[in-house]
Amino acid sequence: MAYKIAVLTYNVPHRKTYDTLCLLKAKGYEDVAVFGQKMTYVKKRQPLIAHRPELNMDIPDAKTLCKNFGYGYSEGDFGETVTEKYDDAVFLLCGAGLLPESFVAGHRIINAHPGIIPAARGLDAYKWSIWYGLPVGVTTHIIGEYVDAGEVIEQRRIYAGPYDTFHSLARRIYENEIDMLVGAVDKIDDEHIMMIPPEGSEIFKRMPEEIERQLLGKFEEYKKNI
Repeated sequence: MAYKIAVLTYNVPHRKTYDTLCLLKAKGYEDVAVFGQKMTYVKKRQPLIAHRPELNMDIPDAKTLCKNFGYGYSEGDFGETVTEKYDDAVFLLCGAGLLPESFVAGHRIINAHPGIIPAARGLDAYKWSIWYGLPVGVTTHIIGEYVDAGEVIEQRRIYAGPYDTFHSLARRIYENEIDMLVGAVDKIDDEHIMMIPPEGSEIFKRMPEEIERQLLGKFEEYKKNI
């Protein structure tokens, strides 16, 4: 079944949105609408070790990108711009703050999380996975009542080779996020697995500097133990 695709993102140039829309277009998806919401989140500090792609090229903002691709575009609060017309759409989450529970409950929203859940949930999942020696990978799931858990569409373990660096593995994780997020559209009606996190299980927060300073050394240990 062909579904309408709705992309939730920010109204500013954004790398994950750019890569997702490029892949959607390359795969021939035409019934795509993008909803751009103001970015209100501001990082309290920059990470010591950057592991996510940056805006290192001239990326158009979402509105311009949609104009060039022939995709629909609406700007404003999701609760106001996402109308009943999209109740049956498949939503792909590229960028947003915390979504209201009422909005989540009324839509099928797919998230690509850079960690194997339910073991690695929350922020800096890749970094914490290295720190604790957890499996590294990507999970696509439908957003629900649990943070980075619940109805899982797909999981991919990403293995570190002997010549991998921390950053080369991080790049493969990101590339798989984009591939799996777009690929999840065709898997939306497959049988999914429910992964409920254990009561009281940890939801990771941003990695503090004193731990981050030791991370590259931890990565070399991680490669020896997999």
